[in-house]
Amino acid sequence: MTLSSRHLWLPVRPDTTSDMTHNTTPSTRRTTALCLSVFFILLFTGCTSTSRPTGPGPAVYHKATPQEAPRSVLTVVDDSLTLAKIKKKIFYDDLVDQDDIDISVRHGVVYLDGTAQDEYHRRMMEDLIRTVDGVTRIENRMNLAHRGTVFQTAESLVVDQIRMNLIRDPDLATLPLAVEATPTRVILSGQAKSEVQKQKAATIAANFAGDRQVINEIKFP
Repeated sequence: MTLSSRHLWLPVRPDTTSDMTHNTTPSTRRTTALCLSVFFILLFTGCTSTSRPTGPGPAVYHKATPQEAPRSVLTVVDDSLTLAKIKKKIFYDDLVDQDDIDISVRHGVVYLDGTAQDEYHRRMMEDLIRTVDGVTRIENRMNLAHRGTVFQTAESLVVDQIRMNLIRDPDLATLPLAVEATPTRVILSGQAKSEVQKQKAATIAANFAGDRQVINEIKFP
């Protein structure tokens, strides 16, 4: 006799899933979560790790310094003109002595070597050169003959103060002006471009002349 499927009887196993879920303790669940966390951390670390080269790095090439770098014909001409302007500026300045100083210009950079009388005159040389067109930077490598400032008379101090302020004025900085001082007078000489510049120089001198009379012998076209 053939039995239909609806007459078949099959044994059914009892469902124990719910019992297992209910029997899982909190400590077991924490342990399982911890293991899964460690697994994913290790997996992530392994996937994102990168190897670093252990061999020697690429060769490093050092660029030549401006003083050593080759110059074009145009650059040589520009440097020569700048050097000529610097020497002219120093020639008309009675505070700066160039006898023990070697000046060179390469690529617009001024290199100062030699010996300055003291730190004050060393800075005066820098301030004077900065007013020259074409100077991009100053490398002051001068040594000092005397540490500190040498003794100055009252007249030389007045001259230094006037010259420093003339140099700092952008309208007068490039002018070939000279300053002399005696116990009773301050004398200005040199060349200006206008009456306004001449009077401005006299005003600056009067601010530091004290009781001395300012004699303005500056000429202009």
